[in-house]
Amino acid sequence: MDTEATGAATAGTETPERSPGGLARTIRLERAEFAPLVRHLGLPEPGVLSPLTDLAAPVLDATGPVREVGELLREFTELPTTTVRIALTPLAVPDRVVDARTALFNSAPTQCRLYASRLSEDVIVGLRPTLDGGYELMAPFSHQDLEWWVQLQVQFSSGQPMPLPEEELTAEQLAFLLVLVDAYKTAFFRSFAGRRTEPVPVTVTLTDVLEAQNDALRVADRRWIAHAVAELFATQTHPGGGTGTTLPPVTAAVAERELCRYEETGYVERAGAGDPPAYELGLTLATFAGTLFTWISLLSLHDVQVVGHEAGRPVAQEDMVLFVVTEPTVWALVSQGLTRAREDWSAVRFGLRAIGVVEACNVARDFLRPIPELTLPEQVYRPRTEPVTLTVAAPATGPLSRPPASPVPPGPPAAPAFRPTHRVPSGGMSAWTAPDPALKAVTRIDGRVELQLLERAGDWAHIVCSNGWSTWVDGRRIEEIGT
Repeated sequence: MDTEATGAATAGTETPERSPGGLARTIRLERAEFAPLVRHLGLPEPGVLSPLTDLAAPVLDATGPVREVGELLREFTELPTTTVRIALTPLAVPDRVVDARTALFNSAPTQCRLYASRLSEDVIVGLRPTLDGGYELMAPFSHQDLEWWVQLQVQFSSGQPMPLPEEELTAEQLAFLLVLVDAYKTAFFRSFAGRRTEPVPVTVTLTDVLEAQNDALRVADRRWIAHAVAELFATQTHPGGGTGTTLPPVTAAVAERELCRYEETGYVERAGAGDPPAYELGLTLATFAGTLFTWISLLSLHDVQVVGHEAGRPVAQEDMVLFVVTEPTVWALVSQGLTRAREDWSAVRFGLRAIGVVEACNVARDFLRPIPELTLPEQVYRPRTEPVTLTVAAPATGPLSRPPASPVPPGPPAAPAFRPTHRVPSGGMSAWTAPDPALKAVTRIDGRVELQLLERAGDWAHIVCSNGWSTWVDGRRIEEIGT
């Protein structure tokens, strides 16, 4: 065993029973103030998941005075230095990282990253950026503090049981369901544009669904649920993995398939004999969609726990739970199979159900509870010497997981990187779901947007945008890059 590494890993943990609890204190720090704070407390050398590798590095362009350590720790003046060291040790040698994000209706998500370490038992350290470019360090967090925080986020809901169309969804099916809600919401509010003498059902078409998808990709409007959820997913950071991952785009083929499936199960009905057909939502689906028109808030917990060490790399397990808080109920969305997904979510399954406030707090408590009876090797806590790359663990089925009815097959390979070959002319251009002039254009693409040409069919061009959305355009008008 490496005696030096072991000593670094266990510094400040000789009396874990004295670790403080209760509500967290907050330390406001500038980037240049992390290094003197770490040196004063004698924290261990940063481990593989520690943010201190970057935050405590020398800052050459620091602005403003660096305060004395005593001023930084004035909230902890009544505590011994050893106790403060214990409280902040998870920041140096974490074996678990939880991204906790909340978003009020029509507001940007706020982030707090939580660091935990089995070397410090139940103590958790929170770190979040401030609007002025600094940081807030919150410690000592306890699991009970987190439970109280979750309760504050979900308490404004009535928490009633509600019907829902699906309890288990693939990532593709979840993306369609959210886009369908947005399409129905748009059609519903448009129905108020003029007065009418008799009731007319609110309907959606395939074109409406695709327009809702395009709007979510093109316009950052957080009032619509598809964009709000996608934004939360995209802001998740996988230590050693990718960022910007989100639900797959809803293509015309996916939307048509899902509408047919919903029609077969009775969740939508055709209204009239128009072509393309219009669909009226049944009571279950309309009730589900209606609760999401003006949701109160979103709360996501994204958890990465180290479970071992193999071939020189830490092995981690990854999970996510998302609460959509509405006045009637709390919609809980739990991931299954996220650990191996990374950028490709084709094999991820999501459990969805309506729960009450108490049950939501219980779900969060179980989710935040660390994996029991797990002993990690000392290599996990060794100082980081190179960029960390996590090896993913086999998915675990816990009390929150909703395993699929059959084994989850491996997903297809990830799509190739976007390589722009053409751009949209300065005046913009229309886009279609298929190379058919009889179809109605589904949207317009802004001018000068870069595209990648996939194929040509006569005067038509099949293109893909940088966000992964593909469509058909007039191939005679796109401009080749470099000409």
